Amino acid sequence: MTTEPPAEPIPKTVLVCVNRRFRGDQPSCAQRGSEEIADAIERGVEERGINIKIERIICLGQCTKGPTIRFAPGGRFNLGTALEDIPALIDELHEKCGQRDEDDGPPVHLLGS
Repeated sequence: MTTEPPAEPIPKTVLVCVNRRFRGDQPSCAQRGSEEIADAIERGVEERGINIKIERIICLGQCTKGPTIRFAPGGRFNLGTALEDIPALIDELHEKCGQRDEDDGPPVHLLGS
């Protein structure tokens, strides 16, 4: 009898590490471009109306393997993420999370102040 692994939960939030270490000789996600990656994810989510929250976070504990992104709750870590990976990530989020109702408008955290 074969059992399938449990399905990954539907993500509610994408966590993007934007940590920049004080010592420039130590690796960090921001040093490797995570802020631009976070910008690209936010734009993609807003343009496609994906029903997910994006949260910039200071450290996911994977500095040597970053830039690091995690689908939460309970999702996988995406390590060594590059800008060219973002279109596929946006497609995956769209498939897993669907779209917001049009009446909702963009997520509050993506609105300018």
